Amino acid sequence: MKDLLLGLDIGTSSVKAGLFDQGGQLLAKASAPLVLYSPEPGWAEQDPLDWWKGTCHVLAEVLRNVDPARIAALGLSGQCPGHVLVNADLLPLGRAIIWRDLRACDEAVWIRDHISSVQAQEWIGTDPPGQPSSPPARLLWLKKNQKEAWDQAVKILQPKDFIALQLTGNFATDWHSAYCLADPETGVYAPEYFDLLGIPLAKMPVAYDPTTIVGEVTSQAARLTGLVQGTQVAIGTIDAYCDNLAGGVIFGDRAVDVAGTSEIVSLGIEHRVEAEGVYPSRLGKEGMFLCGPTQAGGDTLRWLANCFFPELNGRLDFLTMEKEAQAVPAGCEGLVFLPYLSGERAPIWDSNARGVFFGLTFTHTRQHCTRAVYESVGFAIRHILEIAEGASGKIAREVVVCGGGSYSQFWNQVKADILQRPVVPTAISATGSLGAAILASVGAGLHPDLRSACDRMIIFRDVITPKRELAATYETSYRTYRQLYPALKPVFQGSADQEAGKIC
Repeated sequence: MKDLLLGLDIGTSSVKAGLFDQGGQLLAKASAPLVLYSPEPGWAEQDPLDWWKGTCHVLAEVLRNVDPARIAALGLSGQCPGHVLVNADLLPLGRAIIWRDLRACDEAVWIRDHISSVQAQEWIGTDPPGQPSSPPARLLWLKKNQKEAWDQAVKILQPKDFIALQLTGNFATDWHSAYCLADPETGVYAPEYFDLLGIPLAKMPVAYDPTTIVGEVTSQAARLTGLVQGTQVAIGTIDAYCDNLAGGVIFGDRAVDVAGTSEIVSLGIEHRVEAEGVYPSRLGKEGMFLCGPTQAGGDTLRWLANCFFPELNGRLDFLTMEKEAQAVPAGCEGLVFLPYLSGERAPIWDSNARGVFFGLTFTHTRQHCTRAVYESVGFAIRHILEIAEGASGKIAREVVVCGGGSYSQFWNQVKADILQRPVVPTAISATGSLGAAILASVGAGLHPDLRSACDRMIIFRDVITPKRELAATYETSYRTYRQLYPALKPVFQGSADQEAGKIC
């Protein structure tokens, strides 16, 4: 009986796998760490073969005590955008550029200068993708700077799509992972667009609906992973979309905060609207939402541990940091932090922005700085959510929190107090894997559609209610937070113009 589902999530810090039943109960999970390389300032790379080794490890782990013949399908979730040049032997041509990379500055300027808003809307359904992290800018950089690998490449794949290739032998992607390259509603590439970019369309994989079964596990992949040959593989989608799906954003009456390496905030909407700083997205054909990804969320805590807690020796001891944060009052007695440690994406989209402590005095301690970092992520969430709600005219009745950060009762309470609305953590933190399994359940026919699958497979924990008495305190801190970036923007730009600190 094929009654179980696998979700495989190719993240930034690790590869994760989750085994689920059709009711969303997590039966087994495993993870394998990944290495991030940064050979130059603003660069971020990973080895695709590390993703594959991690995949083989985690799949073997979750299948250890389960008959693999029971797996109905495997779904994929992955960091995005990432770019793997693959040769005719289905092997990567060097390391992959991943989502955090900011090297394609000149190419981003070229795109802004050569593609009009009218053209971009017609070809890819959005404004010209003139950011250094955008896929077309990255492809132009690869074409110019890695000519030998570019010429040898038969396809350019996203991280999860490279894993789909290793599992099935087939080249494929999904509509959402092909953003800024294909039409988001149909997955069709515009020949005129690629002619202008000077990129052969043949290097692009076919883009499918995320629930599509794009192949079956090969005999070689079966030997390496423990899966049964012939197991169906759904192409899945971007990790943030899988997380949002597993947070229930498809139902349109809630916001979702994906608390991972970065923070990703989404608001379910009924119809497409445009908003500066966030962008409209669709999950398959069933759910529309406004989405805004930050550049750092949980990563701010890693930085905090390394810089402020030498006694931890590089370990992430959340309980120690939370204990310090709880020792000072909400609002940190006037101390506010900007979490722009690696520039910022939504909603300001400024790679030159930098982290800032504002309001430091002799009375402030490490405890204040620690709490200010936690609060800063709550302010970033509120900033994105306010823009989305203002553009759509909708107010989310609650905010679902998923991802690794959802297990922090303290951080969830801080977010509830800053947002002044209920926060609802998901029952499991591995929502990327769950979202991938939900997509696979529809692709394999175990559930008729995404709404039915979500209804059956999403489980929540207890609601965290906001402390109304902290509303005024956080309103004051938040207003300071909002004033800081516009005031400092010229300073950030001036600093970036000095060659030593320049990324873009």
